[in-house]
Amino acid sequence: MTAIGGNSKTRAKVDLSRLSLGRVPLILMYHGVADVAEDPNQLCVTPGRFAEQMTSLQRLGLRGVGIGSLVDAMRAGRQRGLVGITFDDGYVSVLEAALPELKRRGFTASVFIISGRLGGSNEWDEGPSWPLLSGNQVRELAAAGIEIGSHSTTHIRLAGLEAGQLETEVSGSRASLGELMGAPARGFAYPYGSMDAAARRAVHDAGYDYACAVQTPVADLGIMALPRIYVGEQDGGARMALKRFLYRGYIAVKGIRP
Repeated sequence: MTAIGGNSKTRAKVDLSRLSLGRVPLILMYHGVADVAEDPNQLCVTPGRFAEQMTSLQRLGLRGVGIGSLVDAMRAGRQRGLVGITFDDGYVSVLEAALPELKRRGFTASVFIISGRLGGSNEWDEGPSWPLLSGNQVRELAAAGIEIGSHSTTHIRLAGLEAGQLETEVSGSRASLGELMGAPARGFAYPYGSMDAAARRAVHDAGYDYACAVQTPVADLGIMALPRIYVGEQDGGARMALKRFLYRGYIAVKGIRP
């Protein structure tokens, strides 16, 4: 006789299309990990600070994972103790400085790549120029167990774009990364966190399994708009602990529509 409720092998997958605030996972958003002379947009953390932050996660009993793994665990109801780690844009410093620290601790992460700017630089930013990963370097990250996702084709704000441009930025990027990696990208991250209903629909229709946003209206929380918490150089151990325990309150406040 089968026990009431079945077992883990027969348990139905959890529907993540919509998420209540209480079910939203902790996902950290990084960009670069480097010592830089200028950082007007506060996109980099130093390698020493990054190591301190990863130590803080371990002390909190958390293990850093890529978002594909986190989503799989959420669907199976096994996400306890996991924290998502993401890097936007695809800076070379992720390979040089972040990857060794992640590997040292048995952590993984997701890196969201701008498919049309491989081997280029962050030309969309006003400020210092930093190098982006080449195609070979992206494959090197993937071979080390890092999940590769899309950050669009050119790093443009998606909210308000007409359908043709959306397809180029969303579907076109997935196709390009698929050719590079030999497998389709599961995840997408909205450049600048800019999204609207049309952008979320375009990401879904392009075949992505999930998408990461920045600030998400509470009504839109779900697998195509997973909110993330920014992490910067000012975030030492105490602040990381606060982010761990207060992030849902932050999401609720930032997710209130004006």
